[in-house]
Amino acid sequence: MKPTFFYTILVLTLNLFFYPASYAQNTIDSNYIFRYEKRNVIEIYPGISSTKFNFTNPGELKNNYSLVANRSGNIGIYIGYKWLSLKYSWAIPGTQLDKNVKLQYTSLGFSFRIKKWSIRPFFNTYNGLLLPEKPRSRDYKPVRDIKFSDAGVDVYYFFQTKRFSIAAASSFSEKQLNSAGSVFIKLTPMWQKIKWQNPSRDIITDSTTFKLLSLNPEWFSLIARVGYNYNFSFYKGKWSITPAIIIGSGVLKEISTGINHLQLVTDIQASIRGGHNGRTFYYYLNARWGTLQTNLFIKNMQQVNTNFSLTAGWRFHTFRKKIFGIL
Repeated sequence: MKPTFFYTILVLTLNLFFYPASYAQNTIDSNYIFRYEKRNVIEIYPGISSTKFNFTNPGELKNNYSLVANRSGNIGIYIGYKWLSLKYSWAIPGTQLDKNVKLQYTSLGFSFRIKKWSIRPFFNTYNGLLLPEKPRSRDYKPVRDIKFSDAGVDVYYFFQTKRFSIAAASSFSEKQLNSAGSVFIKLTPMWQKIKWQNPSRDIITDSTTFKLLSLNPEWFSLIARVGYNYNFSFYKGKWSITPAIIIGSGVLKEISTGINHLQLVTDIQASIRGGHNGRTFYYYLNARWGTLQTNLFIKNMQQVNTNFSLTAGWRFHTFRKKIFGIL
């Protein structure tokens, strides 16, 4: 068997952070939030992640079919300079679930923050998935010609930004001097599609799962959530632990089957981040978990995402001369 030496989880994220004058003038409590002079950063973040799609028949709770992404260990680099940010990550060789097949995962994202609002457009695509051949086994069968894609925008609104720093909680780019938290809402309009180029009953043996995937389903959904994010600050923000929980539901409309009525979507997400936040160097552990339950007409689909990572970052000043005359 020939091992693959370059496995692509290709994540090329172009983040454009705009801080207009209205944001700079937003009132904050200096006893709770400290803004660093060095706003530019370089980060490295190794981690492990997994994505699983579970299929269940309507009215049942236990899934009877699953597909998984060929993902595991990965490492990434992030550079944020003034208004431009670049992120690139790739798979660590020899860590995939199936080390003998190359399946690509691509992710694009943007992020805008204005006062209490955070807006994050996104796009993800899985070019090929794995079919577990036996429950709780490490044997997989590749489904190379199946493609799962989604695109949308996450819109956040935080109710407390005078004492709670969104930037400190999400990326350690500010310091939370004293403990504080905020309730927030999250609204996500999203498009999703599954495309299977050459359906085969020899690969997908379950009849209803085969029927769903072979129809190349496509749908729009709108999900509303409520969440709470708290930053436990120690030693004036030198160390912090930040848990968050989100729960919500919404509706979807299938656009490829001719079905007119709306279906239910539910979502639960949880995360925790903790580490050291210094003037020049910072590092933190991050754990995220989420489950999105999508109720389609033929069969229900649950997407479960899990991610663990360690981020180490370095802050630096702006260069004296402009880069290419624009940065």
